[in-house]
Amino acid sequence: MAVPASMTTLNLSGKFSINKTLSHPPEEILELQGVAMLKRKAMGAATLTVNLKHYKNDSGKECLSLEQTIAGLDLGVPEEKVLDWVEQTRDTKLIGTVVTKAKRVKVDEVENAYLKEGWSADTLENGCIMVHVTPEGKDSWSAEQTWGIGEVKGERRHVRRIAFTGPDKKLEHQFVYDYLGEN
Repeated sequence: MAVPASMTTLNLSGKFSINKTLSHPPEEILELQGVAMLKRKAMGAATLTVNLKHYKNDSGKECLSLEQTIAGLDLGVPEEKVLDWVEQTRDTKLIGTVVTKAKRVKVDEVENAYLKEGWSADTLENGCIMVHVTPEGKDSWSAEQTWGIGEVKGERRHVRRIAFTGPDKKLEHQFVYDYLGEN
């Protein structure tokens, strides 16, 4: 389901579910991140739901809080992203400890051409959310991501585009989400 016409990257709050038909399958990226085959298959078969809260913290910094579940199973404590491009370390149940940083950026400032494609006019105007993720203490992979409202088959959707660099492979994937309503 498309996002409401009023939703922009200035407020991405809502409940979303990954649309498997419009998204790349996650298994290849998960394999390059070292996730075991049975977990990869389970992730590919399950439905991922994300509750996203977009807000300003007490310091006035823009933040995103994500709570992810798969078929009703909690994937851990909510993930807090402060959009200040300062590295944060967090433990994940699926891929171990990662270092992330995030910020709002104008699409034309993004270096990777794939991450610049397919955005709505309001995302081009307001900027997208850029996220960088690497495993802690290793340089085995990295993921550069842009999040925003994209135009997918004539509909406005929450989209995450990923340029993934693994040990011997580079991937470009897009995850498209159905809007399920307010959270």
